[in-house]
Amino acid sequence: MKTSEKNAAAEDLKFEDALSRLEDLSESLSREDVPLEDAIALYEDGLRYYQRCKTLLEDAERRVLVIEEGAETER
Repeated sequence: MKTSEKNAAAEDLKFEDALSRLEDLSESLSREDVPLEDAIALYEDGLRYYQRCKTLLEDAERRVLVIEEGAETER
C-alpha cells in the first residue's frame, strides 16, 4: 500500500479504531525479533495513527469548549 493510501485509510478511522491499531503496532514494535526495516515501517504507520488520534482528540476538545461556552452564556 502506498503512503498516500495509508494516510487516507488512517484519516477515515474513528478514534477507537485508530487507537486500537496504534496499540497493536506498539505491541509489534516491542517484540525483540522485528527486523529493522519492519520496525521502521511499523513506526511510520504508528505515527499516522497517532496523528489521527491526536486530531480527533483536539476536535473533541474544541467541541466540548463550545458546549461549555454555550452553557456559560445560558446561565
